[in-house]
Amino acid sequence: MKDSKNLHSASGIGVVTLFVVLLILCLTVFAVLTFASANADMRLSAKNSEMVKAYYAADNAATEISADVAAFWQAGDPKPEQRARTQLQERITAYEGAEIPYADVEESPDGAGLIVSYGVFVDSLLTLEVTLSLPRGGVYEVLRWRVMAEEPSFEEDMLPVWEG
Repeated sequence: MKDSKNLHSASGIGVVTLFVVLLILCLTVFAVLTFASANADMRLSAKNSEMVKAYYAADNAATEISADVAAFWQAGDPKPEQRARTQLQERITAYEGAEIPYADVEESPDGAGLIVSYGVFVDSLLTLEVTLSLPRGGVYEVLRWRVMAEEPSFEEDMLPVWEG
């Protein structure tokens, strides 16, 4: 009779032990998943923070360039002669606060002033594109202020495939 009592008590302890082991295993898995999720969220937040900082740095540079262009235009001769357009274009591309991939200054289609377009790199894939209208004797107007994605350049890498 003693043997039958020991068998019942041993199997009862085994089920409780198995349940506790499974519970600890489940809690450990959930803890690891929570940590991995929190770590991924932290990395994503850091990338987002860097992107926002880069955008506002480019936006600030574009604002400074716009103010400089307007001041140069107001101080200069109101006629959009070629020399003034070239100086204005050189002034934009020589800006040291940001990387300027392009700058274009042309006479407006109606001949009432200039259209100034330039870009400011946000990062390697994004460019802040700005287009301004500079009327003669007036205040400049922003025609376009947008972020555009750069076209990725893919080099064709040929795989070493046996052609038979």
